[in-house]
Amino acid sequence: SILVNKEGKRFVEELERRDVISKAVTEQTGGVSYMFWDEASMEASGVKEAHPEEYERLIKEKHLVKADTIDEAAAFFGIDAETLKKTIADYNQYAADGKDLEFNKRGKLVAFGEGPYYIMVSQPSVHHTMGGVVINTNAQVLDKDGKAISGLYAAGEVTGGIHGTNRLGSDAIADITVFGRIAGEQVSK
Repeated sequence: SILVNKEGKRFVEELERRDVISKAVTEQTGGVSYMFWDEASMEASGVKEAHPEEYERLIKEKHLVKADTIDEAAAFFGIDAETLKKTIADYNQYAADGKDLEFNKRGKLVAFGEGPYYIMVSQPSVHHTMGGVVINTNAQVLDKDGKAISGLYAAGEVTGGIHGTNRLGSDAIADITVFGRIAGEQVSK
């Protein structure tokens, strides 16, 4: 799939980190992007078979649009169709050449084939915050001078610094479990 903006242009490497993609999306017209893919990609993903009710609901509610042509897909969201067609043609050429000249997309580039095509709005949302109170290895909250605040413990997303500047998927599970247990043990002493 590719991400395009309202103007029908790619604007970021689709395999970038979530923070990079989110920032790039917010800089686009309306703060949204559109994910575009073809039937071959849909079939390869197995999404329709794995989640048939959700697929049908998304189609019915028009969050996910299935279109016979690129023009039809573009028209649904008011995207510039001619630019989108050029973007897709360029991407298909990159796939044929084995090199993305615009964004150096990693991995194997797969050209878009015949329709039907799929398109949906894609925009960032908050699901994890970076930053928060600083804790030590005993899950004690530290004051601005780095001293433990007596009786105050923390774990999970309220804490800061555990993940550095970016979080990898599923990493929060480990820190909430480990520091939650440590905080519980400390409080019980």
